[in-house]
Amino acid sequence: MLIGFVLLVSACGNDACDALPVTETIYPTLAICQQMEARIHKVRPNVVLLCGEVHRDRPE
Repeated sequence: MLIGFVLLVSACGNDACDALPVTETIYPTLAICQQMEARIHKVRPNVVLLCGEVHRDRPE
């Protein structure tokens, strides 16, 4: 089940590698996550950021 989105930073730039969370905050929508991404890009324009989905497993 999708519970929201988290802002991630890529340690390798645009190369394929694991991205790390910027904070522990889970944003309820992709649009809000992207707004935070844009705010950070104003201060740190060379950082590669992306929004990733956060899922919670359903209990069996």
